[in-house]
Amino acid sequence: MRKRHNLWIWISLISVLFAVFLWWNYSPPAAFPDNRELLKEMNSSLEEYGARDKVDRIQKVIHADSRHVAVPFVSEDGDYGMSFWIWVKRKWEMTSLESSGEPRMWMIDYADPSSYFLTWNIDPESAAEELNAYMIRRRDYGVADGKHYYFPRIQLSNEITLAKESFGAMPLPATWQEVLNSSIQLEDIGTSLGFNSYSSQAMQFEFVWNVLDDKGKSVSQEVLFESSNYSYGASNVQIMMRIEENELE
Repeated sequence: MRKRHNLWIWISLISVLFAVFLWWNYSPPAAFPDNRELLKEMNSSLEEYGARDKVDRIQKVIHADSRHVAVPFVSEDGDYGMSFWIWVKRKWEMTSLESSGEPRMWMIDYADPSSYFLTWNIDPESAAEELNAYMIRRRDYGVADGKHYYFPRIQLSNEITLAKESFGAMPLPATWQEVLNSSIQLEDIGTSLGFNSYSSQAMQFEFVWNVLDDKGKSVSQEVLFESSNYSYGASNVQIMMRIEENELE
């Protein structure tokens, strides 16, 4: 009888702990902080980091989903930047603050391309008229583990008119997601066929960008982002390199 009683005590205790775990980690997010609270949190983090600049104005709050938010902002020095937030442990936490609004690839879940977002924040008074984002896999051929391989070049593009959208966080186009998902599946097949030493490297894609002015000419990175850059925190935000026109096909 005593053993059965003790068993029920343990079952009840485990049930309570499991319920607390679910409540702590998976409860619905609270309302996102208002602009005043955001400014306070962001500037407090910058002060802790040792940055002399401060956030002056919140441009918009962009919800990627119920637990992930991007917040473009303008600093007192006139820089256009981006911050990233996540609902974790029952609070909204800023995971990253970038002083530069250069295009970034925000990968909320690395294993799920549908959770990838292209983010940018470019001064609307600059010469920039059009932002072009590209997803590229380089052409490659060789021999690995005694087997021949060939990977054709893939180049996909997406055009954003900056006069309409000088900042934003947008999910990858459906075609990009399909290609990435197919590549993940091919990589699994390649691994099973014995391409273990090369598969992961060969299936990688590059996310790159360039910006054009009203005459269709490339605008240099130095002109768009003149100030020195700083970055606070760490997150799953990947830097996108600028690509020259002569590197495109």
